[in-house]
Amino acid sequence: MSRDEPSPGEILVVSREEVEQLLDPAACFQRCLDTFRWVGEGEVEQTNPVNLYVHDRLGPEPPFGHGAMQAFPAMIRPLGRAAVKWLGSYRLNPRRGLPAISALDMVSDIDTGMPLALVDGTAVTNMRTGGHSTVGASYLARPESSRLAIVGCGNEGWTHLLVLNEAFPLEEVVAFDVNPDQLARFARSAKERIGIDVMAAPDVETAVAGADIICIVTTAARPVLMADWVPPGAHVCAATGFRDVEPACATEFDKWAVGWYGRDLEWIEGEEVGRLGGLQPGALTRSDIHADLATEILPGTRPGRESGSERTIMTHMGMPALDAAVASLVYDLAVDAGAGTWIEVF
Repeated sequence: MSRDEPSPGEILVVSREEVEQLLDPAACFQRCLDTFRWVGEGEVEQTNPVNLYVHDRLGPEPPFGHGAMQAFPAMIRPLGRAAVKWLGSYRLNPRRGLPAISALDMVSDIDTGMPLALVDGTAVTNMRTGGHSTVGASYLARPESSRLAIVGCGNEGWTHLLVLNEAFPLEEVVAFDVNPDQLARFARSAKERIGIDVMAAPDVETAVAGADIICIVTTAARPVLMADWVPPGAHVCAATGFRDVEPACATEFDKWAVGWYGRDLEWIEGEEVGRLGGLQPGALTRSDIHADLATEILPGTRPGRESGSERTIMTHMGMPALDAAVASLVYDLAVDAGAGTWIEVF
């Protein structure tokens, strides 16, 4: 049974399956676009993630990856909501049958401070990552882009396909994954769920040849995409920074954009260098960046794509505002649909 307001002490628990059913790709894209605008307009209060490193990321990698626990807090004034994502990240967790990322989002009302919802944050993270990549592509890829390459056919490869399909006239999708079974499942899902045929590529270089938009969404510890492989006019969506993308893309391409300086400079030249984003100290600096989306490209003080032949790339490690805004959207959708489970916690 839906309701307009929870009773004091009640929160709505929204499961992963419910999030995936409720969160429409087009609505997620619009919420991500709005969030970048709100950040640029100063309507958001957020901090960089609080990183608790389970393992020394400068040391040898454990069997299931360097573990990290992270808290992502943000307040979105236009929504009247605040939220925090509590995330666990183990790159090689799939080897033991677990997701590489697991998360929960707690959503609160900023007028009263009362908690409203506990939302599966893994599904939110997956979809908003595809969402923020699509916002970047909207400004940096050619509007007529129809050929998409997906490298890495896991959850975020899927959400990139879903959201990009809402923003571009996709006609051809070529994909590669080191796991042939994963690639086959991805292709079947694309055909059955959104009516798109996916062609399997034998390697990354073949997959990206001739692509208009290239999505690199892997768990690889080293670059799998080389700058020389990217054709003129293509745009690259790099979901994990330069961990799996050659850093030369930042300097050899015509434009390298980030999502928001306040978040991304931390892994480029701040405290996260060497721990997140794949860069070593001094590899790249702010001077290599063309612009950020939130404060420069969306407001129009710096251009996005300016010609059809430009090679462009966007990297963004995900700011707390995106998780807060999309989790808040899920809460509203769940209330409207009568979905989720109300529980009394105090």
